[in-house]
Amino acid sequence: MMKKNSLMKTLTNRVFRQNKGRNFVAVFAILLTTLMFTTLFVLAQSISENMVVMNFRQSGYDAQASFKQITEEEVKKIKNHEEVKEVGESLVLGLAENEKLAGRQVEIRWADELYASHSFAAPVTGHMPEKENEVAVGVEVLDRLGIPHKLGEKVTLQWRKDLQSFEVTESTFTLCGFWDDNMSSYASYAWVSKEFAQEMIKGVENPKDQILGTRMAQVHLKSTKNIEDTMNRILGDTGLENLEYGVNLAYSPEMGVQAVQESLPMYASMLLVFVAGYLIIYNIFQISVSADIQFYGKLKTLGTTKKQIKKLIYGQANRLCLIGIPLGLLLGWLLGKKLVPALISWAEGTAVVSVNPLIFLGSAVFAWLTVMISCLRPARIAGKISPVEALRYCDAETRTKKKKKKRPQTVTVAQMAWANLWRNKKRTVTVLLSLTLALVLLSAFYAKNAAFDMNIYLEELAIADFQFDDADSEERVNGYDPLESTVDEALLEKLRKLPGKTGEGRAYSREISMTLSDNAVKNMKNYYTAEVLQEWASYDKAGAEGCEQAMETKEVRAEIWGIEGIPLESQTKESYLLNGTFDKDKFATGKYILAEGPGTEEKGVTMPTYSVGEKVEIQGETFEVMAVTAPLVSVTEGASEKGNKNGYSMKFLLPADVFSGLWPDSTVRKFYVNVDTEKVLEAEEQVQAYLRETGNSSNLTSKNTIAQQYEKETRSSAVMGNAISIIIAIVGILNFINSMVTSVVSRRKEFAMIQSVGMGKKQLRKMLVLEGLYYAGLTLTASYLFSSLVVGIVIRGMTQGGMTSFHFTLFPLVICTPLLVAFAVAVPYFCFRNLEKQSLVERLRNE
Repeated sequence: MMKKNSLMKTLTNRVFRQNKGRNFVAVFAILLTTLMFTTLFVLAQSISENMVVMNFRQSGYDAQASFKQITEEEVKKIKNHEEVKEVGESLVLGLAENEKLAGRQVEIRWADELYASHSFAAPVTGHMPEKENEVAVGVEVLDRLGIPHKLGEKVTLQWRKDLQSFEVTESTFTLCGFWDDNMSSYASYAWVSKEFAQEMIKGVENPKDQILGTRMAQVHLKSTKNIEDTMNRILGDTGLENLEYGVNLAYSPEMGVQAVQESLPMYASMLLVFVAGYLIIYNIFQISVSADIQFYGKLKTLGTTKKQIKKLIYGQANRLCLIGIPLGLLLGWLLGKKLVPALISWAEGTAVVSVNPLIFLGSAVFAWLTVMISCLRPARIAGKISPVEALRYCDAETRTKKKKKKRPQTVTVAQMAWANLWRNKKRTVTVLLSLTLALVLLSAFYAKNAAFDMNIYLEELAIADFQFDDADSEERVNGYDPLESTVDEALLEKLRKLPGKTGEGRAYSREISMTLSDNAVKNMKNYYTAEVLQEWASYDKAGAEGCEQAMETKEVRAEIWGIEGIPLESQTKESYLLNGTFDKDKFATGKYILAEGPGTEEKGVTMPTYSVGEKVEIQGETFEVMAVTAPLVSVTEGASEKGNKNGYSMKFLLPADVFSGLWPDSTVRKFYVNVDTEKVLEAEEQVQAYLRETGNSSNLTSKNTIAQQYEKETRSSAVMGNAISIIIAIVGILNFINSMVTSVVSRRKEFAMIQSVGMGKKQLRKMLVLEGLYYAGLTLTASYLFSSLVVGIVIRGMTQGGMTSFHFTLFPLVICTPLLVAFAVAVPYFCFRNLEKQSLVERLRNE
C-alpha cells in the first residue's frame, strides 16, 4: 500500500511539472477566484464592523448600559457585581455658553479615563486633566474658540452653575489634551479635573432641576447577550430596582440586522464569484483531461484504477491550490484594504479594515471548494474511460445518434469554422456564458448607477447654492433664539456682493400658542388614527403624545415662518402642493397663508391641518389658507424656540415682509444665495474665508459640497459593481484564450493533414479567425438580448422612486463590442502564428 501511495505521489509530481504552461493558467484562475472571495469577505466584514462603530458613535458611547443619574455608593455596589466587567464615571458641571460655541453643545465634566475613552473623547495628544486648572477638549471646540491645537494654551469657558439664574461663571484653564470630536454625537466634552469638579459641586450630588453635580455612569458587562435581563438582575441583586438605566441602542437586534443588510450585496456577489471561478477552472481541467486522455488510457492499460486516476487529478488540483490560494488571500486583502475607504465613505474618521481570521479561512475554503467542484466532472470522465476509448478519443463530443444531413457540394471555410465551434458544445457554451455574464452584469451595474439623479437628491437637502443657518437653528437642547442671529447684517452684506450672484432668499420663524378650529381637529383625527399614532410613538413618543394632547385640548404650538425668494419658490412648486393652488400675486397681498402638511402623500389627501379656504388668526391678524404644502427640510426644519419643548407643532408660512410686520424684532434664521455655475467655487472660497476670518459660527450648507459627498458615496457603489464585472470579464477572456489556444494545439495534426491535402495558410488562418468572430458574435447577440431584458425589467424596477430616474442604456455594450471583436481576431491570429513556427512535417511527426 505504501508503495502504491508513493508511486501515485511521484506520478502526480511528474505530471504537475510537465505541464508548466497549463499550470500557470490554472494557478492564475485560482488566484483570481481567491482574490475575489477575499476582497468581498474583507468588504463585507469591514462594512459590518464600521456599521457597529458608527452606531456606537451615534449613541455617544460603546458600553452596554448607562445611568443618567446615580450616586457614588450605587456605583460601588454595581461595580462589585460578578456580571459587571467595569464601570466608568462622570460628574456634570454645566454647559459651555461661549458665543462662539453656539450651535454645538459642549458639556463641562469630570470623567475617569474609562468613561472618556468609551465616549470617543479620550485625548490623543496630551492627557486627561490632573491639576485643578487643566482642561481637555476636542479640536472642534478649539477651532470654534479660535485656539491653536497646542498644549499649554489658555481655554476660557463661560457657563452657569445655576440654570435658573442668568449669572455666568467664567473659568480659564490650561489645555492639557485634545482629540478629534465625535461629530456623529450632538455633544462635545470639556473634561476638567476631579479636584475642580469637587470644588464646584461642594459635595452636593444630583440636585433637583439642576445639572451641576449630576453623576453619570457607563456599565460594561462581561457578556453582551440579554443586556436588559442582565441589568435587571444586577439591580435586583444590589437592591437598586428603582434605579433608571438605558441600554445602548447600538446593541439592539435591529442594529445587528442593519449591519447584515449592508453586507448582503457583498455576500450575494460571492455567488457570482463562484460561478465565474467555476466556469474558468472547470474549463481548464476539462481541456486538460481532453488533452491528456490518451495518457490516462495508457495508465488504465498498466492497471491504474478509476480511484487512482481521480486521485491523480485531485492531487494536481491541490498542488495548484497551494500556490494560488495563499497569493490570492494576500492580494485580495490588499485590494480590500484599498477599496474599504472608497466603499465606506459614510464612516467618520478612518474606516476600519477588518483583519478577522475568518476572512482568510472562509476565502480559502470557498476557493478550494470551487476548485474541487470544478474538478468533479473532468475527474469522472478521466476515471471511467477505457484504454480503447482513450486511443480513439478526440476533442469533439461523440453523438449517440447519427443524423443524415444534406450538404452542398462545396464546403466553405466559414462552414468549417462554424462546425469546429460546436465540436465540443460544453466548452463553447462555457466560454459564451463567461463572456455574456460579464457583459450583462456590466450593463446592469452601469444602468443602476446611471439612474442616480443628482437633482432629485439635492432638491430635499439644498435648494440653493449656499444656505446659511443661524448657529442656534439646530440647537435642540437650549433652543433657537429668534431675537439674536449669527446671520447678521455684516454677513448678509458680504453674501449680497458674492461674484455671479443670481438670486437670494430669507426665512424667519416664531412660535405661538394657537387654538385649533373644529375642522382642523377633525382633519387631525381622520389622519392620525390609533395605528398611525402607535407607530409614531415607537420612534417619537413626545411628538405622538403632543399630537394627541392637541386633539384633546384644541391647543397647539404653531411655528410661523416668514419666507421670500428662493425658499418661497421651492416650497410652492407644483410637486410640493398637496391641496389647493398657489397664486404668487395674491400671496403677496398679505391676506393669505400657507399651511404645511406632515408628509409627501399623494395630492388630494386631506392633511391634518387647516383646510384650504379656512381662516387662521395670528397676532390679531386674520389670514386665509391658500394651499397646503409638503414639508421641505431646507426651509422649515429646525429646533424649537427657547423655552419650548421639541414635540408636536403645526407649521404655517407667510410672506417675509408680512412676518416682519408682525414681529419686527425677529432676526434672519436662514439665508439662501444662488450664483452662476462658473462662479460657485470662487464664491465658496470667499464665504469660507469670511467665516474663518470673522469667527462667524453660522452653519453653512453648500450644494457643491453635498454633491461631492453624493458622488463619493455613489462612486463606491459603482466601483464595486464595475470591479466585479471587470473581474468576471477577465475570467471570460481567459476562458476564451484558453479555449482557443487549447483548440489550436490539440488540432495541430488535424491542421497539418488538411494543409497537406491542399488547404492554404490564409484559408486556415481565416478559419481560426472566423471561429473567434463566431464566439464574439454569439456572445454579443446573447449579451444585447439579456442586457436589454435585465436593464429594461430588473433595473427599471429597482430604480423606481426614491432618488433615481431610470434611463434605458446599453452604453457599456457599445464600448465593449469593438474590444471583443478585436480580441476575437487577435487571439486566434497569434495562436496560428505560434503554430506556424513548426513545419508541416514536424507537426505530422510529433503527433
